[in-house]
Formats: sequence, C-alpha cells, structure tokens
Amino acid sequence: MHGLKDGERVLREGRAGYQTNFNRGHLVLTNKRLIWEQSLSIDPFGGREFSVELSDIRHCENQGDAIVFDAGDGEVFFFVDWLPLSLINGNRRAKEWLRAIEDALALGTAAG
Repeated sequence: MHGLKDGERVLREGRAGYQTNFNRGHLVLTNKRLIWEQSLSIDPFGGREFSVELSDIRHCENQGDAIVFDAGDGEVFFFVDWLPLSLINGNRRAKEWLRAIEDALALGTAAG
C-alpha cells in the first residue's frame, strides 16, 4: 500500500478524509512522514494521495474532528475516523492523532 523509505517505520494508522469528509482513505503516520492514500471517495475533486515530510509541518492543531496543519502550501485538513463514528468519538480521535503527530515531530526535532 504505502512504500516506506529506508529507516521509516509506522507509528499510527487509521481512516481519514483528506480535505473533506467525503474523500476517504487510509492515513499513516511514520517517524518521517504523514501519508494518505484514497480508498473511497464520493468527492469528484478529491486528491488520490498525499504525503508530507514531518519536518515540513508547521502549526498543527485539531479543530473538532479534523487535524489541521500547514506544510508551506496552505492548510491541510484530515478528518480522522468515519463520519458516523466521528459524531461519537471524532474529537477524541483527532486529539489522539494530534498527540501522535506532535510526538513524532518532537522526536524528529530531537534526532535532527
């Protein structure tokens, strides 16, 4: 599914929407990148894949059930978990993802 680079390891995986809740896919956090690959979409304008180096991520936060960050090209939104589940536990999942991303960013900064 996602080709990992040398020295890259998966820290967290889950389902997420990229930019909208309707462009669904698989989100992977590694020790070096955040990777999203489309698996299901009813958004005709949605992207099919997205990858960003953790070192490029700036200003990461959660807004409701979305993780929002800037990687230099404007804001990127990931809506973690499926929409029906996000009504119940989305905000908690977003906070868990945010914490994992922040931990990975801190480890990258410490290693670099």
